[in-house]
Amino acid sequence: MHSDADSIAAAPVSELEPGLDQVQDPIQTAELYCTQSRWSEAIALCQQALEQQPNRVEAYVTWGNAQQAQGEIDRAIASYQAALRQDPRCSRAWVNLGSMFYRQGQLTQAISHYRQAISLDPDLTAAYWNLVLALKQQGLLDEAQVVAQQARDLKVRQQDAVALLVQGKQLAAQGNLEAALNCWQKAVALKPDGVEAYCQIGMALRHQGQASQGISWLEQALKLQPDCIPAHQQLCSILRDSGHFEAARTAVHQYSVLCGEQDPIMTAIYFISTCQVSGLNQIARSRLLELEARLESSMAQLTAIEIKALYANLLFSLPYLRDHLEQNFRLQQKIATAYANQISQPPSLTTGYALKSGRDPLGKPLKIGLISNHYNRHSVGWCSADIVGELAYQGAEIYLYCSGRLHRDDRTQQFEQVAKKLYEPSRYSDGVPQVPDIVQAIQGDQLDVLLDPDALSVPTNVEVLCQRPAPVCISWLGFDAPQISSQNYFLCDWQTHPQGREQYYIEQLVRMPDTFVAISGFEQQPVDPIALRRAYRISPDQTVYVCVAPGRKFSRELAWAQVEILKQVPDSLLIHKAFGDRSVFQSVYGEFCEAAGISRNRIKFLDRLATEEEHRKIYSLADVVLDSYPYNGGTHSLEALWFGVPLVTLRGEQFLSRMGYSFLHSVGISFGVADSWEDYIEYGVQLGRNLTLRTDIQHQLQQTKSLTHLAPLWNPARFSRNLYLALEKLCSGKT
Repeated sequence: MHSDADSIAAAPVSELEPGLDQVQDPIQTAELYCTQSRWSEAIALCQQALEQQPNRVEAYVTWGNAQQAQGEIDRAIASYQAALRQDPRCSRAWVNLGSMFYRQGQLTQAISHYRQAISLDPDLTAAYWNLVLALKQQGLLDEAQVVAQQARDLKVRQQDAVALLVQGKQLAAQGNLEAALNCWQKAVALKPDGVEAYCQIGMALRHQGQASQGISWLEQALKLQPDCIPAHQQLCSILRDSGHFEAARTAVHQYSVLCGEQDPIMTAIYFISTCQVSGLNQIARSRLLELEARLESSMAQLTAIEIKALYANLLFSLPYLRDHLEQNFRLQQKIATAYANQISQPPSLTTGYALKSGRDPLGKPLKIGLISNHYNRHSVGWCSADIVGELAYQGAEIYLYCSGRLHRDDRTQQFEQVAKKLYEPSRYSDGVPQVPDIVQAIQGDQLDVLLDPDALSVPTNVEVLCQRPAPVCISWLGFDAPQISSQNYFLCDWQTHPQGREQYYIEQLVRMPDTFVAISGFEQQPVDPIALRRAYRISPDQTVYVCVAPGRKFSRELAWAQVEILKQVPDSLLIHKAFGDRSVFQSVYGEFCEAAGISRNRIKFLDRLATEEEHRKIYSLADVVLDSYPYNGGTHSLEALWFGVPLVTLRGEQFLSRMGYSFLHSVGISFGVADSWEDYIEYGVQLGRNLTLRTDIQHQLQQTKSLTHLAPLWNPARFSRNLYLALEKLCSGKT
């Protein structure tokens, strides 16, 4: 077996990746430095900004602030005047310039500047009180009283804004985001510099599925307060998840620069995730090691928010970055133990099932519940629907529980048709469903078994399973085990989890005899393979490799190995089609193509398509699918095999790097299962050069779908029978 270190050494490494060597907006950093009395550093950044943008008003204002703080009044005046030459409507420059004149005893000029600031920004509190002082100094007491009253009225409005902010939070906690948004927007109208209101609006819009509309609100929050951590986090998430990769990297870098010292754990988590989605896993891996080292000495000091983020985000990122069972388990155990202690609740009143030693009465159909928010066109939905249907056909009572807002589509109907019940949460707090409500609903149905097909990937599911609302709770399918409770189970098979893997799991392993999943097939939009090749300017005799590894699954090692295959298979090409930063993909592939002496044009990049049925046309182009590592393809590998395309996969140690091996084993094929990058390349080359070999495997894959030779992978009825028997044993207390 190769180690993670061997994987890194297998391909050349460049010193610099694109998009992470630039800092957005040095003025935000300069303003933060001013709050920390780091005047010379702030001035240097202002000078840098003005070299790049000579008309940058904020640079002059911030420079003036740093100068006046050091007692350089004349220089500060010059800076503020320079700002006003660029923008005569800059209220901050007017009020600050007025204060410089006040300090010099030039009261008439000070008063004039304060009045101008107020006319430009009626909510600028400091301008009112500064004006009051100047008027009193000149003996204009009546006018000073009028202005003071205006300042007090403004304070009342701002206090009303605070009340609206609090009211909005209460409404959001009750799940009423529309009313909360209304309160926060009123708060902004009363207090335009209220950072938290802007931030709350941005977050609420994201929870409502209007993330793009939330960007401007979050940007305004950061303009007002450059080190506003929640605004940074939400902005990074929106940009990352919406595919604005370069902007996301810039945003997360800015977050790290401005908040890294005070928020080292969260900035590292967001940095890793953002790099991964872009395809910069080498950088993410390096940051993971830094964070892992920090956690060795800081676990006891972590906040509840940090623990949850480490569990939900870092442990989700981990298998994409490292395939090392022992190292990964140590980190998982450390974080999961802290998280389990945090989410554990005292036993509820409805826990009679916990006293049962077996099912009563015997012979009664199992009541099986599923908890997920993916009863739709999602990998979990595609891979579980047939099994759920077969369980119902065998007599099981099926109950479905949503752990988030359900985005219904045509796949949802397939689940609903076989279910006795579909529960959707009615109460949400800040966009997240109330876990006690879900637990109560499950307990009320008196299930025998609760299946979680999302596993660690959905923390809400994990919280529910931690409460054990059913006698038997099992995670499965969508990710690795939660590592939370030794009373719960994880469903797998003997290929993904060979003998001895128990030592790396908190949950008890339940191994299926053939495979950990089974489907009855996939639909594909009708396509003429010859015409499709012609459309992409691919000749009939060219060997076409396909890789569908998204940014999270992309790596330099993978790209290097695939280019090495192309180098050894004349007139072959690679199609890469996945979610991620295409500029990163192109840069990495291009680097290795140049080193190998082959044309970059031998790699084609295709856009994602609207539906899965359209996407699956790509398998009519493919001669060979090249799998990802250390996180193998799941649904995509199943699709490739269903459509008769040979698969090359790298078998690792962890569950998610052994899925391809499990799938191939289930259809009776051993060719293509590599244990090193060298093996991976050799299998890819053989399949590319040897048409007879390729045709034989294609024929074998087609045979596995025939009723007389139906492979376990394509037999959800058989899988469900085996699963039902296993669940009955668990419910009766047998192992």
